[in-house]
Amino acid sequence: MDFGMDEQTAIVRDTARKFFREQCPSSRMREILATEEGYSPEMWRQMAELGWLGLVNDESYGGSGGTLFDLFTLVEEMGRALLPSPFFCSSVLSGPLIEEAGDQDLKKALLPQMIRGEKILTVALLGGEGRPDFDDPTLRAHPVDGGRYELTGTRLLVPFAHVAGGILVCAKIEGAASDGPTLFLVDPNTDGLECVPLDTLTKERTFALRFNRARVDGDRIVGGLGQGGAHMGHIWPKATVLKCAEMLGGMERVVEMTVAHVKERHQFGRPLGALQAVHHACFEMATCLETTRLVTTQAAWLLSQGLPAAKDLAMAKAWCNDAYKKCAAIGHQLHGAIGFTEEHDMHLYSQHAKASEMTFGTSWHHRSRVADELGI
Repeated sequence: MDFGMDEQTAIVRDTARKFFREQCPSSRMREILATEEGYSPEMWRQMAELGWLGLVNDESYGGSGGTLFDLFTLVEEMGRALLPSPFFCSSVLSGPLIEEAGDQDLKKALLPQMIRGEKILTVALLGGEGRPDFDDPTLRAHPVDGGRYELTGTRLLVPFAHVAGGILVCAKIEGAASDGPTLFLVDPNTDGLECVPLDTLTKERTFALRFNRARVDGDRIVGGLGQGGAHMGHIWPKATVLKCAEMLGGMERVVEMTVAHVKERHQFGRPLGALQAVHHACFEMATCLETTRLVTTQAAWLLSQGLPAAKDLAMAKAWCNDAYKKCAAIGHQLHGAIGFTEEHDMHLYSQHAKASEMTFGTSWHHRSRVADELGI
């Protein structure tokens, strides 16, 4: 395995770090979260100009034709900055899903708009219990006259549904010859679709969607009848490892902030970092960080090479879930009272650590996956 960073990926990392340092310091990030949109349209336009919104999309649609490692590096930098944006739901999930499952007409119609930043898509894949159910969705599609379908059910924790130009959902078609899940691209303004804001830990714009016999035309099916689970199964592992990259970036920033604090904070005439117990705590944080970097990069490398990665991916997400929270907890301890105030950034990373743990599978879920892969 070669974990070395090639020139293209290094350019992505350096450009992204400079961009987010200048355009999205924590003060600006807090301002964005307080807006009605929950993201910065101007920053979104700038990210489109940099080619990031279509970083891994094919060049024939206006994308950059980048690699999974390019995207991994970019998302890692977003995690450092805690960037509030629809990038994950639109460019990490929806864009690759449309490119894989959509027909040529759909791809030519949607992908260039997404890549130019003119249209945002989101995904609604969590059922009423808050778990992904694209293999056996509780959302039901009932065929009606004219080749249309009526969707009934609930989708939870849908990001940026209020600004999306389309919502990808998996539904089970009642009475279909193939009883597999089917992907639909739903217009947010469809009659019978209710969008309810949710108050989340990280304050990012998230919604519950209630489908009450919402009618969708048959030409809004993406990827064919009964093929939704298969298409999602291809995209989900890559999205999971990219969530790990985001968590890795957050951990990097937590370690940086904490080490800087213990060097600068003086007590009883000497730096806090001069205490051996503080050395041990910082070393434990560094160990969490570097082991996270190793396990996530290994999973990303396997996925990028098209090699079996189920066990490594489950190990990576389970490890990230625990390591990020542990790093944040130690960071709070070493910062003391200031780290628990609204004015300080530490609590923002603690909130993201908890929210990320619940996204794309909990530690318990992924440890079970590891056990299954080992035959235990």
